[in-house]
Amino acid sequence: MNTILLFLKDFVLLFIIVLIVYFVFLNKKRKDYSKLKQNDEIKLFIARYNLDMKKTKYKTVLNTVTIINSFIIAFSATIIGYIDNIIWSILVGFVILLVLIYSLYEIFGRLLKRREDK
Repeated sequence: MNTILLFLKDFVLLFIIVLIVYFVFLNKKRKDYSKLKQNDEIKLFIARYNLDMKKTKYKTVLNTVTIINSFIIAFSATIIGYIDNIIWSILVGFVILLVLIYSLYEIFGRLLKRREDK
């Protein structure tokens, strides 16, 4: 039980730090729609789900992608931090990154498409 609380404390602390860094430093560069289209995550959403970015809100997309990326980084780093063997940590980190990126972007892309269709 103590390990779970320690894990959650580390995760929340790292998540907050990464989220603040994203909002303060990285989102300042993406203030308008033309710079948002240069973002790789947004290119993925537009191509895969045939999104019309004129129907979706720019700030919503930017903030949600920021939260998703912060969660992926914090969760992966926290789990990797608890694995002692370097080879296992690399393998587990790679698998976790792939699973989280694919699943969370898939969910968000479908949600955007559903909102656009309404």
